[in-house]
Amino acid sequence: MKTLLSSCMMLFLLSMAVGAAAQQRAQYSQYMLNPFVLNPAVAGLEDYIDLRTSYRAQWVGLEGGPQTGYLAGHMALNKTDQTSTVRVPDSRGRVAPLRRRNTYQPVAGHHGVGALLHYDRTGPTSRTSLLASYARHQPLTGTLKLAFGLSGGVTQHMLDFDQLELLDPTDPIAQQGRVTTWLPEVNAGLLLYDERFYAGLSAHQFAFRNLGYGPIEALGLTGSGRLYPHFFASAGYRLPLTEDLTLVPSLLLKYMRPAPLSFDVNARMLWQERFWAGLSYRHHDALVGLVGVNISSQLNVGYSYDFTFSNLKTVSRGTHEIVIGLMLNNRQQILCPRLF
Repeated sequence: MKTLLSSCMMLFLLSMAVGAAAQQRAQYSQYMLNPFVLNPAVAGLEDYIDLRTSYRAQWVGLEGGPQTGYLAGHMALNKTDQTSTVRVPDSRGRVAPLRRRNTYQPVAGHHGVGALLHYDRTGPTSRTSLLASYARHQPLTGTLKLAFGLSGGVTQHMLDFDQLELLDPTDPIAQQGRVTTWLPEVNAGLLLYDERFYAGLSAHQFAFRNLGYGPIEALGLTGSGRLYPHFFASAGYRLPLTEDLTLVPSLLLKYMRPAPLSFDVNARMLWQERFWAGLSYRHHDALVGLVGVNISSQLNVGYSYDFTFSNLKTVSRGTHEIVIGLMLNNRQQILCPRLF
């Protein structure tokens, strides 16, 4: 007979690992710096090889709080035009604001490829994914493009019962050790963009939804391994204010049935394409402070801190996130990525 504690703990674990009422995908405060992790259609958008790594420690001070990290990279193939307009600094280090091209200049479409290694751990649950991506970018006008992308790979889901303390150590649940299952993963996305704006849609976990935790289901807890589709919609815009200042607002909508629609809205201010700072609001969850610097045409760094105002604020000290980007083969010596 299962103890009351072990049964309640199982329900908690399964809600964290494959819960029906909470988001199952990792959360990012600096999604605008690397939307490739949310939308495979971004692969190959830039004029250089875009490599990024990130680490996020969520709800610091709460034992078992989520910890997330990724290593991502993507590049274009057969790209004949420029996503970013070359802007050469003057003698004072300033660059002129971006101006639209008004004439139609036909360009060929191009391909993009990328890869993502992702790790997400919450208490005794974790998931590790290795995905490859492909995108096709098709011009619609002289500057407007539409991209379609797919990503696929494998994800390891794990529950570690050795990290639990149960009232009855002889309970069959306590004897499972690490329960692991592997599952294919397929994601898809669309991205519409030009030199100043982008709007994207993506869907994750829309196939292969049954985790199949055999040892757990053998104990009578059937239906415990259910994955739910996640949908993301994002948009952003670059608004030059002066020769030195640029305002970049963006929005992210997140939906997973049966959880309610959630959103992040933020705005960043860039100074001379090198330094930036901003604020982000996550619905019913946090206010986020963001800062960053484009150190050179090869290296940039972003940092964010989440001021949690949900009920978790009484047991946590907020959330830290850092993103480091490398722009390899950056022939144009672009200091600031045009869209992101």
